[in-house]
Amino acid sequence: MFLKICAAASLGLGLVVACGSGSEGSGPGAEDGGGGAPGSAGAPSPGGASAGSESNAGSPGVEGDLEDSSDSVTISQQAGRADPEGVAATSPRTMELSWRDSQHALRTMSLYGYLYQYDFSFLGGVAGDPEEVTERSVGDDAWGHAGFGYVVSHNTQTGNSPLGKANEPTRVETTAFVGGHHAIHRVELVYDRDQEGGGEGIAIPVVIEWLVATGRDHPVWSVTWKVSDAENPNGVDFDAYRMDVRGPYGSLNFDGAGDKGEGDAVGGVSWGDFELAFATTGAELSLASPWTYDTPNTVNYSHAWTKTVNAEMGIVQTVPGDKSLGYGDYVVGRLRGQQSAAAYPSKGDCNAFGDARVYSMPCVNGWPYQLMNYDWDAGAAKPIAEGTGTKLMAWGSPYGWLGASSYDLFDYSGVADGRGDRSYATFVVLGPKCRYEGAQCSAEGDVALVKQAVDALGSAKLEQVTRGKVTASIAAGPGAAQLKKLVSGYNDTYAAYYVEASDGGASFTFAPAAGKPVDKPIFVLQNVDIGNRPEILVGGEPRAVNTGDASSGAFVSYSPERRELWITLNETFSQAKVVSILP
Repeated sequence: MFLKICAAASLGLGLVVACGSGSEGSGPGAEDGGGGAPGSAGAPSPGGASAGSESNAGSPGVEGDLEDSSDSVTISQQAGRADPEGVAATSPRTMELSWRDSQHALRTMSLYGYLYQYDFSFLGGVAGDPEEVTERSVGDDAWGHAGFGYVVSHNTQTGNSPLGKANEPTRVETTAFVGGHHAIHRVELVYDRDQEGGGEGIAIPVVIEWLVATGRDHPVWSVTWKVSDAENPNGVDFDAYRMDVRGPYGSLNFDGAGDKGEGDAVGGVSWGDFELAFATTGAELSLASPWTYDTPNTVNYSHAWTKTVNAEMGIVQTVPGDKSLGYGDYVVGRLRGQQSAAAYPSKGDCNAFGDARVYSMPCVNGWPYQLMNYDWDAGAAKPIAEGTGTKLMAWGSPYGWLGASSYDLFDYSGVADGRGDRSYATFVVLGPKCRYEGAQCSAEGDVALVKQAVDALGSAKLEQVTRGKVTASIAAGPGAAQLKKLVSGYNDTYAAYYVEASDGGASFTFAPAAGKPVDKPIFVLQNVDIGNRPEILVGGEPRAVNTGDASSGAFVSYSPERRELWITLNETFSQAKVVSILP
């Protein structure tokens, strides 16, 4: 299958164009669905042909013999969705994107301009039976700002910070690669700051992508803000009008509640910078919550969990050690590296933010990553010790990260340039806060596991390349014109390793760092012109390709547009092994 479904919308006209496969002589695409009220239309049958897709052998118009298997990604067009908050226009349709995760269980996201609903399952969520399956359906009727995965940017001069979902996408495209084990949902829009007052006419093109892959639990959300292409009719100085970024942004009932009125209270929050992690330690989140901010950490993330239901949601950056993200202005030099019971500089003093209250938690306006902290804004009437049911999750950056000629790194150890294409990527993680081992919920939840996985991904090496060449640079992010350098071929946009093929193949040693095993790594071979089923050897032993079930040694797809062969090896690497991918 090479299925590509796209909608190009002209601003103000709502023109929608369906397109079929991206090969020459394109096949049929999906027709647009009508508008509809919130609700799931149901996932497609596993392995069945999706509405609007081509169920084919070898994909007509694409040279090669790769075929779909019974566990390939499926894409199903469904009716449009309305925004419970009334900010976004009702989408003309939604795309239900379904894939098989690490347990070979089905996961389904309902998307258009952003994520409306996410259905998945997991093991270990029930006391006494670690093999019992918990099914969870996560919807957008949640306190905060409904839906998830759109962008938001604040600035230092006017308080302008419109929700990105208020901007109708200029293009939405969902593509499953030939072979069907990797798929990308792409959204293009123009972030119009004039959706609120104080926008100064500034409009910045944005490209967002969601990547799903067979064998991988959590989707990757990546973004590029194309600052060089921004409209700035008033000639605003971005060194004075300093902008940040807070996407992926929004609210989902990650506890599985049917609507906001049924949702559980938030039990706590956590976040991490390149070096240390913060976490509340009480049973329920409030401004009176005790906390620690001295746990070693390597991967930037934001995280929240519920009080009673065993549920969590997190945003985890796909590369470790990044000092450029997170808003450090309040915490660095004050409470970072401390615990709530200790004496530390400026403890309890939030007057700089216009907040004269004294409370345990970091100042409401000073959290490095936005979460549900603004529920307790100084201008609101919410008591300090009162909990919240708001499920808002978001990201954070220094002011100036977007557009300024210079901004401070998180720990003030240096400065960086915020101009040009501005890109980063994160895993969007939903699952249990902990997993039961017998009667005790003592095993780690998904956010902790993904942080470990990212640390391992960023530490592994591609060595001893005997065929092909490790990719040295690549587009900075989705839709970016500028390039970034890669270390050992690792491209954080997709959390995958890139190699330039030689005569359609490559051979190299994949070497995880000591004590940091890498599970189900994705390798992308560039400059591949034919979508054939490859021969794959790991440590000299052959791996079965696209068998249609969990026993497959590799899940392989081909993108004719990108000229790339994508390979997920269905195993865990704990030591160095030679990987050969042969045409």
